Amino acid sequence: MSHPLEARTLMRDAQEQSGLSDWGGDLFREPLEVLSRDLIQTANLNALGVQRARRRLLDNLKGRLALAEDRKRFAAIADEAITRPIFVAGLPRAGSTFFHNLLAADPANRSPRMWEIMFPSPPPQEATYDTDPRIAACHEALTFEGFMSPEIQGIHPFGAERPEECNFLWEMSLLTVNYAAWWSVPNYAKLLYSIDMKPVYEEQKRALQHLQHRFKRDRWVLKTPAHDWWMADLLEVFPDAGVVLCHRDPAKVLASLSNNLAVNHSLFSDHVPAGSFGMLDRQSQSMARVAAVRDQHPEQFFDAHYLEVQADPLASLRKCYERFGVPFTDDRAAAVSAHMDADRAAHAKGPRHSYSMEAFDLDYAGIDRVMGGYIRDFNVSLERPA
Repeated sequence: MSHPLEARTLMRDAQEQSGLSDWGGDLFREPLEVLSRDLIQTANLNALGVQRARRRLLDNLKGRLALAEDRKRFAAIADEAITRPIFVAGLPRAGSTFFHNLLAADPANRSPRMWEIMFPSPPPQEATYDTDPRIAACHEALTFEGFMSPEIQGIHPFGAERPEECNFLWEMSLLTVNYAAWWSVPNYAKLLYSIDMKPVYEEQKRALQHLQHRFKRDRWVLKTPAHDWWMADLLEVFPDAGVVLCHRDPAKVLASLSNNLAVNHSLFSDHVPAGSFGMLDRQSQSMARVAAVRDQHPEQFFDAHYLEVQADPLASLRKCYERFGVPFTDDRAAAVSAHMDADRAAHAKGPRHSYSMEAFDLDYAGIDRVMGGYIRDFNVSLERPA
């Protein structure tokens, strides 16, 4: 009897449930095989975790099949131009979601919502964008998978209609940091961080063409801190992109990130790894990689320092737009201000995220030893006890 997370079982079931068989290329096959073996052999998933992971991967595979089919049904998708997108990157837990949401609140911008990422077919239409039945389907899936729990919501608010990260689009390629953030899959993670990511960005570009085919705005605003590691590939596929790098004291970032990963793992397994998940070294290396690309293309980057953004979000957004030559009219500023007012009210009522460095074997000296170069290179303000 086959395991429910076996690669061939997942592919067969995705084909049977969708009635489709064109996978749109073979990029996903090796990562799915490696991921499947890790999920079965090393991830220590509990019974609910197996169900949750299986549902997630089936949705990813069916989404991939549907994207390939729609590419044939809607031939003009291939002609869509992705022009001057803005990507938000930098350290995770450093205000990147906040800044992305500011950009997304500008009505001239287009950001991918979770529901259209999870269920992209057919291409969404502007007239029904806010009432599409896929919104309810996405909410149900997020609830089943545990992402609507109060603990998760206190860390990273998920929602069917919320703007979401590029790494969720990457799930259609089966090459994403999401899987390593949810499951103990060491061989998959090794594969992910050693590959040429350019084909994944090319598939992301095709997904954006798909999503905007019947609902366009001036530009896409996109986000994930994972872009840091593959920034050279991103700019090769999106050569006219602007990039916002979010910065914060790593001592504030790393404990928060580690707790986020621990809670993620607990949705699927009763065995949550101890420590900081290797994030100290990973984030140090990521920021060194993005710094090298930034030095080659300084005009395409804007540094968003957490304390400055929090002190005056609109002023930071205006500076960002000036950097990238984007007009920021009074009407657009008013829309962003209205979003901030609503967001503050919702945040005040929502669950809180609490964590400590000690719980993840972190301390100031160790963090500064590894990430001192990042702190100096980007002139990062420290947030330490006096």
